[in-house]
Amino acid sequence: MSTFTEQQLSRLEALLATNTGVDSVMVGNRSVKYGDLLKQYDYWKSVVAREGGSRPRAAQINLSGF
Repeated sequence: MSTFTEQQLSRLEALLATNTGVDSVMVGNRSVKYGDLLKQYDYWKSVVAREGGSRPRAAQINLSGF
């Protein structure tokens, strides 16, 4: 049985796969920008990885201050 986070990730993957090249997507009765879907996808992907124990130690390292 898949968890809620895995369901969210698969739902977003389906939306992104079927709506490539469009500016916005209707999700339920809401219009969502394609870029926002990508941000949500990245978020849920990291949550699934964290739950599965496969999240990288450092997602980003900002070296601009050095």
